Amino acid sequence: MNKDLIITYGLNFAYTLLRAIIYASCCFLAWRAFDWMDRVDIRKEITENRNWGWAIMISAIFIGLAYVIGQI
Repeated sequence: MNKDLIITYGLNFAYTLLRAIIYASCCFLAWRAFDWMDRVDIRKEITENRNWGWAIMISAIFIGLAYVIGQI
């Protein structure tokens, strides 16, 4: 392989890894912020009470956040 091609692949991999870390940390921060602002224990509602509305809402937040981060 060409040396420049290997460098390009390495840079693309590093960029993708950096974006994945940024996405994961933003999802974590969004989850904590939403959990902090809301008075309801979201984990308990989703796991114990089987509240599908909360699960759908949280997944929609993560999908929307992924779209916003992907557009940056």
